[in-house]
Amino acid sequence: MKRKNCWLILAAINLILFSAFVVQATELNKIEVKPGVLSTRVVLVAENPVQVRGLSYLSEAPPVLSMELIKAEPVELPATIEPGSRLVQKISLEPVGDNLKVLLQLKEKVPFQLLVEEGQTIIELTEFLRASSYQVNPALTALIRPENQINFSKLNIKNDPDKVSFTIDLTGEAPVQTFALDNPYRLVVDLLNTQYQKSGQSYKIGRANIDQVRVGQFKVTDPCPITRLVFDLKEASWYSLNSTPTGLKITFYAPQEAIVAQKIEEAKPEKKESVITSMANALPAPKPEKSPVKEEVSKAEPIKIEPEPAKISPEPKPKVARTVVQEKDQFEPRVIQTSEEKYSGEVISLKFKDADLRDVILFLADFAGLNVVFDPEVRGSVTCNLQKVPWDQALEIVLRQNRMSKIIEGNVLRIAPMTTLAREDEELRRIQESKELAGPIQVKTLTLSYSKARDVQSLLKSRLSRNGEIVIDERTNTLIISEVRDRMELLERLIEVLDTPTPQVSIEARIVEATSTFIRNLGIQWGYKGVIDPFYGNQTAISFPNKILADGAMIPQGIVTKGIGGPLGGYAINLPAPAFNTAIGFSFANVTDTFRLDVALSALETSGQGKIISSPKITTQNNQAAEIIQGRQIPVQTVANFTVTTRYVNAALELRATPQITAEGTIIMNLEIQNNAADFANLVNGIPPITTQSAQTTVMVPDGGTTVIGGIYRTEDSITRERVPYLHSIPILGSLFKSFARTKQNRELLIFITPRIIK
Repeated sequence: MKRKNCWLILAAINLILFSAFVVQATELNKIEVKPGVLSTRVVLVAENPVQVRGLSYLSEAPPVLSMELIKAEPVELPATIEPGSRLVQKISLEPVGDNLKVLLQLKEKVPFQLLVEEGQTIIELTEFLRASSYQVNPALTALIRPENQINFSKLNIKNDPDKVSFTIDLTGEAPVQTFALDNPYRLVVDLLNTQYQKSGQSYKIGRANIDQVRVGQFKVTDPCPITRLVFDLKEASWYSLNSTPTGLKITFYAPQEAIVAQKIEEAKPEKKESVITSMANALPAPKPEKSPVKEEVSKAEPIKIEPEPAKISPEPKPKVARTVVQEKDQFEPRVIQTSEEKYSGEVISLKFKDADLRDVILFLADFAGLNVVFDPEVRGSVTCNLQKVPWDQALEIVLRQNRMSKIIEGNVLRIAPMTTLAREDEELRRIQESKELAGPIQVKTLTLSYSKARDVQSLLKSRLSRNGEIVIDERTNTLIISEVRDRMELLERLIEVLDTPTPQVSIEARIVEATSTFIRNLGIQWGYKGVIDPFYGNQTAISFPNKILADGAMIPQGIVTKGIGGPLGGYAINLPAPAFNTAIGFSFANVTDTFRLDVALSALETSGQGKIISSPKITTQNNQAAEIIQGRQIPVQTVANFTVTTRYVNAALELRATPQITAEGTIIMNLEIQNNAADFANLVNGIPPITTQSAQTTVMVPDGGTTVIGGIYRTEDSITRERVPYLHSIPILGSLFKSFARTKQNRELLIFITPRIIK
């Protein structure tokens, strides 16, 4: 009976102690990003749905969506995942205690929702609209009634040489609301109170600056059913939107045909709200209920796409667009210089056969409203068939065909052979040079304040005339210039531009090192000794065996030096914690000391956090390298051919930077940062090894802005279990035959850089 009670006491103690570190965690096997027509889904693949809390945007630029997974443990997942999706650029995983923090870095801020489907947790990202409240034009709300609901039945696409048309078949006249988005360019057309009969679809176009068009049901209710069309554009594009009682027609024009298309639209018979517009005119007026009224269309020009949806006006009118230069993708090819001539004349069609060259030129000059003067040597014939080409291009082609050229001075057009005009240009150049050489020579001294005289001299040599000369005085940083008057004025203007103060840049770096450690060890030791012997009066009732000795303390403490000692001198199960600072022992025995049970429990839990912040700062001039070092040098000796050589290795904080200020006020920097330290705890032949942390990169940062140029995140998590084979798997009692040790260590390194232009 006493023996039974002892076993029950041990089982109860075991349950209490080991229940503290048994954690039920959800294993996260995979994170999948599934782009769709209407939205992008981020699927958390696990055996059971993962509990999510704190789902919100952590930052705006770049947009980072943050969430925390409750008691989730990643299985063979890297700390950073780059899925290659257009919307989701990077996924970062950060352990937070027993939980897991997931950061989604997005291309743009979009609405999101949390779903659970088929046992999987899903974050759905809607790409149709940015994360802002969606509002319907108050002027259109009167047209939204349940009894007036319209069905979207079909989308027809027609490709023409100069345009692409999209015809939408509807069961009624739908209120239309449009707006434009940039980065990338998109035109969004919403059909209010309209139900789409199919699931989301997309169509590849590849013409008239249209990459593709996507169609889907944007809203089912609240405030009404809305069918949305999204046109993904390569750049800002011209389009027209025509609404009819049974449908809608949207036409996109090729860039070179936009102005011509507008003129054709203006010349057409009266239609109900036929308007050619640009991307910025994204909100058409509500359709009138009375008789159709013809809208006056103003002349359209290229226009800039605004980053936010345009505001809705109850009675918008066609606007005169303004020309704004857009900054294109920096990685796209760009034309720096071209000899291609641009033609801007009015379009004309010509068809001649063996016509006299002078008559054709007179016809073109009369069309353009110019006076004409012919050189006596102008002669030739023209045979051509030109359709819809600018008149100045037609004139250039006709003249080139007959080896003629032209000069336009004011409203007078002069025609002469190419050789004649080339000879005249050469004679004019010689006369100009003769005037310069015949003029008086001036001598001026110009003392420079900010530039080196030798550097400026090399830049001005190409602008000197044949008799010009520049001599420098390096002692006073002065230029002595001998030149004619006309060239002297040019040189002085150039020096004013070159001799300007060089701005200075202050560069501050912050290197943040953060470490955290966690150690938990649990162990057990136990042994026993039992005697059945006539000496003690507890012999068995049979002849054999009459005496029994059971010794469970056969591992003496002196041989296996770990754990704590016991009254019997050792333990049968000797599995203490690898390192411990807390231990407790129990010893149970009967009155005659014929049975004894010894139990010892050992435990250790340690946690620590540390942070080191280094902040070097340096100031330098624009395009000048700068360096700052703080630390120590470690002498390292090498022996070669009986010669001892000592060299010094830097174990220091080093910052090297070369800034370049751009015309927009941003700063481009070539950076090299090293944060090296000597590890005196691990000497090798008396020399400490060098722990290295470095980054070398080129970045562009706004004036006064801060950016992260580098970061390293390292996590170490190790679990060690010592156990008795087979016996450790016994339910409940198996904990008596095993020990547990866990070590977690996180290291994080972030490097921030902040440049400032000194005013």
